[in-house]
Amino acid sequence: MSLLKQKYWYISLILTLCVGDVYSVILAYMLDLFDKDAWYTKWYYWFLGVICLVFPVFIMFAIFEMQMLVKVCEKLSVPGSEIYGSVYTWILCLIVPIIGWILLLVMYIYLNVWKIVMLYKGEGEKNGSLSSSVGRVQN
Repeated sequence: MSLLKQKYWYISLILTLCVGDVYSVILAYMLDLFDKDAWYTKWYYWFLGVICLVFPVFIMFAIFEMQMLVKVCEKLSVPGSEIYGSVYTWILCLIVPIIGWILLLVMYIYLNVWKIVMLYKGEGEKNGSLSSSVGRVQN
């Protein structure tokens, strides 16, 4: 069973509601979106976060989850990638009090909802590594 198939979109909805962005990390793994040279693969960043009294690790994990959510949404062709795909948009929303924070929450909800909508429309089967993995098994 592949969660990228269109007929399993409701399982994606349930998992998104139950475990939140951890499911986005799982989808990023299934879509092969991890970069081996990115900051999150370096063990010393995580070690330094733990040494700094654990709190930075939560922030690092939240940024990692948000980055994976954005990558998954870009891969699934969620509309508006010019806006949510830019780092400057997220930084601006964090810096500007109240209005920026509200827009940050709206953008987060938008991405989570559209991720499920695009899986429902079958974008996971089109853009995922599902077709390439099926071809390798059959050969």
